[in-house]
Amino acid sequence: MLEHDSNSDLRAYVVWVPKVGAREPDVDAATRLVADRRALHYWDEEGLLLRSYRPALGITKDAWDVYMVYGPAARWEGEAPPQPEYWMHQLNVKNAPELDGKQLLSKISSIESK
Repeated sequence: MLEHDSNSDLRAYVVWVPKVGAREPDVDAATRLVADRRALHYWDEEGLLLRSYRPALGITKDAWDVYMVYGPAARWEGEAPPQPEYWMHQLNVKNAPELDGKQLLSKISSIESK
């Protein structure tokens, strides 16, 4: 996805979590899936973000396999994460669209141009 947007200000924060058997030693190989210098990778051993994003996204299940878009003014202040301007998922929930790479890239571009 990142290869389709050359904006040097764009950042991707990729959080790897212990789902479907994933473990911290798996992260090194997994980072190659998002091998862009603008991507920062993190391991969330306890799944803290999985739970903390539930209210922001309006879901009751763990927030994993989610793709969130924030504008440049977004800040995480306080305990709860900020609500994204836009998000997609692969969770089988109804309150956001399922992942569509072209649509996500279009939304990223529209937010960048604001």
